[in-house]
Amino acid sequence: MRPLILILPLLVSGCANYAFNSNLDKKNFDTYFKPGSVEVYTQDQLSDLNYLYLGTVEGQSCQEASNQPVPSAGDARTEARRKAADMGGNGVVFDRCSETTGTPGCLQQVVCYGQALKVAEPK
Repeated sequence: MRPLILILPLLVSGCANYAFNSNLDKKNFDTYFKPGSVEVYTQDQLSDLNYLYLGTVEGQSCQEASNQPVPSAGDARTEARRKAADMGGNGVVFDRCSETTGTPGCLQQVVCYGQALKVAEPK
C-alpha cells in the first residue's frame, strides 16, 4: 500500500497538461561554447603557424553597480574570443588589456584588444 501512495502522484502528474519551457536551444548552446573553439596564441607562436588575419577584436567586462562583481580580464578575453569566432576565426592573439574607472555606464571596466586569426590545421 505504501509504494502505491508514493507512485500515485507521479502517475497523476504524468497525465497532467504541463508545459516545460527552457532556454536550452541550439542558438544558446552555440553562443555559450563559441569561445571554446578559439585558441589563444602568443606573438611568438605566430612564426610557426600558417594563418590569415581577420581583423581586430575587443572584449569588455563592466561593473555597472557597486553590488556587482568587479570586472575581470578573463571575462573581457572571453568576449573577444566570441567575437573572433563570429568573424570565422579559430585563433586570437591579445595585444593588451586596460582597466579604467568612471567610464559612462561602468564604475570599473576592463577592455582587452586582440587580433582574430583563421589558423590552418597542421598537416
